[in-house]
Amino acid sequence: MKMSNRMRSRWIRQNWLSAALLTTFAAILVWQLFLPGFIGIADSGDFPRVAGWLCLWPKDTRVTFTYFQPDYIWSASRFWASPYHSSETVLGWLAIHLAGATHEGARFDIRWLGGLHVVICLAGLATFLVAMKNHSKPAQAILGAIPLLLLTDVCYAALLNSFYMDAAAFCGLLLMAGAAVWISVASAPRIGQLAAFFTAALLFVTSKTQHAIWFFFPALFLVVSGLRMRSRRPFLASLGMAAIVVGGGVYMIHTADQAYKGQAMFNLLFSRIGAQGPTAMPDLLKLGVRPDEARYVRTNSYTPGSPMRSPQFAEEFYDRTGFPKLLRWYWRHPAKTFRLVRNSLLWEEQIMRPNNLGNFRIEDGYGPGARTDAFRVWSDMRSALFHLAPWYLPLWYVLFAAGCTVVIWRRSPVSSRLAWLALGIAALGAGEFIVSNLADCLDMARHLLIFHACTDLTICFAAAWAVERVALKAENRWPGKQPASMSAGAASS
Repeated sequence: MKMSNRMRSRWIRQNWLSAALLTTFAAILVWQLFLPGFIGIADSGDFPRVAGWLCLWPKDTRVTFTYFQPDYIWSASRFWASPYHSSETVLGWLAIHLAGATHEGARFDIRWLGGLHVVICLAGLATFLVAMKNHSKPAQAILGAIPLLLLTDVCYAALLNSFYMDAAAFCGLLLMAGAAVWISVASAPRIGQLAAFFTAALLFVTSKTQHAIWFFFPALFLVVSGLRMRSRRPFLASLGMAAIVVGGGVYMIHTADQAYKGQAMFNLLFSRIGAQGPTAMPDLLKLGVRPDEARYVRTNSYTPGSPMRSPQFAEEFYDRTGFPKLLRWYWRHPAKTFRLVRNSLLWEEQIMRPNNLGNFRIEDGYGPGARTDAFRVWSDMRSALFHLAPWYLPLWYVLFAAGCTVVIWRRSPVSSRLAWLALGIAALGAGEFIVSNLADCLDMARHLLIFHACTDLTICFAAAWAVERVALKAENRWPGKQPASMSAGAASS
């Protein structure tokens, strides 16, 4: 018993800070998503793509854009074999079974799904904190507090109470990043660590086609991590995991709904390139638009009277236009492309929060489309900075990539692995930015969610590097008086 008490005391001394950080992270999300006055985010029309598979429909009259609706009814008559496939549907299936909402007339509160999202996010932070356990307590506090403050912003939290596919992608990204840091600081990865990363990678890659195209990032990480394992069987297991991630990504790309791609193409051609009016027609004709379709200039797929309401027309429209033609146009007109992207982003008041989606329920008494003012400091600050100096984002990415390159060049094994990881996250963020801007032009704040999350993760890595540098300088100045910090903590170095 004495030994047990001693071990318990030792465990508390070692883990009380991590427990406090996790508790605080959970408390902030619980405050926003579950307690009275809880928030979520309104349906833009995408919820049925997931909820249809689950036989769910809003309990009250369905509204879009203006109000958040958390209450749903299960009914077999509401089943829809949606052409959209997503890991978010799997999370929704698990949520309705946990809630017991699987029979006719059963009520389902979306907070069950929000709870699953929160658990995955907590797991991501927990794996990161485990990787940082050998740091001094002050360093752990700083390293844990930064993601806690950045990633509980309402721009991320509100999405967790929703059926948006990006919710699964965000949760998968956080768990993937935490597990990757955990693997990178280990002298030899364990199969359990790889399994955690694999689960997160599969959740991310199969969430949405927009994210599926990056399947090679996590697959490559699994292969490289497997090469560091000390026996043949775990290495083969890592190869198998990588193959499944690749398969999941290829499946998502292959089964992408052609009509949805047609809608995105219609928006890009007529709403973005066509924003300049009839003078855009020469460019549109080269991209496959017919002369009689000039009347759709300055409209989008959701404008009343749009032909995109017909799936057959949407598929035919994509067949004669298509992203390959559009990419060639972007390549030949870089100045025009830059102006189009810049103008669409600067038009948004908030670059990290959807400006057209409300956070409150009808019964909360707020006006249509009202958004919460709580927990918005970080997203407001980044939006204000973007409007003041939009060049800060590319500058940050260039500086961050240069810093990672310097650390890799120094060839410290652990720091180099973490620098490669940080560089991969930056590359994923840059890729998400490019695809979100060049492959669609509506709901930009929501489509850029993973880009913003990757950007915030690069900030976390950079902060970890700064903490590590300060700790090392302190150790060199006062040898023996400063708690040693783990060399891997330069995660971001």
